Amino acid sequence: MSAHATLATVHSLPETDPPSAGPAVAGTTHADSVRTGPMTQGALALRYEVELDVVPAPSLRLVPAGPRLPDPQAWASKLVQAVAEVLAGDRPISQLVRFTDSIVFGELNRRVRLLGLTTTATARGSKERSSIRSVHVSTPATEVAEVAAHVRYGERSRAIALRLEVHRGRWICTALQLG
Repeated sequence: MSAHATLATVHSLPETDPPSAGPAVAGTTHADSVRTGPMTQGALALRYEVELDVVPAPSLRLVPAGPRLPDPQAWASKLVQAVAEVLAGDRPISQLVRFTDSIVFGELNRRVRLLGLTTTATARGSKERSSIRSVHVSTPATEVAEVAAHVRYGERSRAIALRLEVHRGRWICTALQLG
């Protein structure tokens, strides 16, 4: 082998990238000169500018809602009807547990036992039912209703007075007077 080495010649090739839109800056590459702003897709581009006439939304605070109670007039009418039916023996007293406090329920239960109304009126052969003639409701406070009712049973009339109070979001009978 000979000690002679042949050297290869290196030639630079001309640049093949397309020309940039702006003036060339020394020390930048083609990729740097092409991207002059944010990348967009023409018709799909979004505007992120805030319009000056937009009023900012006010800050909100939570306000606890009060209990939505049924209308005391309608509720009192149904309760008076139920009490009249219990006293006539047409309805079992156990249906009033949810709508009366323990004192009122105990007094009604005692009265039902004294009258011997452990069976229903239809089982005893009675054909007449009690009917509510009128119900008047007064609301002396927001969570209190006082009720006066006229109940007719055959030829006899009876007065029923109730006091309803809100307990855990519903009406409860806390006082009962029969006349």
